[in-house]
Amino acid sequence: MVLLAFNANSLRTRLIKLDSALQLAFGAVCCERLLPNYIAFQSDTGWGNVAPIRKALDFVWSSLESKSLDTQAVKSITESCESVAPDSEDFESLYVSSAQDACFAVCGLLDYLLENDVDKIVQAATYATDSVDLYVQEIENMAPNDPELEQKILNHRLMQRELAQQEKNLADIEQATTLSSDFLDGLKQSWNNEGKSNLDLP
Repeated sequence: MVLLAFNANSLRTRLIKLDSALQLAFGAVCCERLLPNYIAFQSDTGWGNVAPIRKALDFVWSSLESKSLDTQAVKSITESCESVAPDSEDFESLYVSSAQDACFAVCGLLDYLLENDVDKIVQAATYATDSVDLYVQEIENMAPNDPELEQKILNHRLMQRELAQQEKNLADIEQATTLSSDFLDGLKQSWNNEGKSNLDLP
């Protein structure tokens, strides 16, 4: 089996060859895997509200089929999304970091709508791998000073699954000739994990 690895520079190089709508579609599908992590955090702590994040991500998807952009709406939705990001110092939940990642990744996509900065898309994919990275260290009780730590994380089936999903989604997007409603629906539903996040095995 070929071991996959995350490379932000390589991802950026591939993304800049795509038009902005295709770039945004890749970021959005990465965020779909992160959203259930916030729900897990909310369930674990009794704090938070996933609704503004879901609304923000739905806004991103809808913008892919819209010919106009309401910049004031983007700013308002971003503020709502940021307001439900948890402070990691206030919670001991295993999911607090991944809940933050979900908020910040979606907010980054909203920023992309205004700035068209491809690094915001790269960051969304990075948040997806970062969430898995921290989670794997915790559930496997990995020693932070282990010289093989990074390799062990990379080898983990959750990390390899996330990287494989990113590669599949990006390859499909690179081959797309148009962002039809059917294509976007298929992309949005490409993560089939029974409503679970990228931290959960089926």
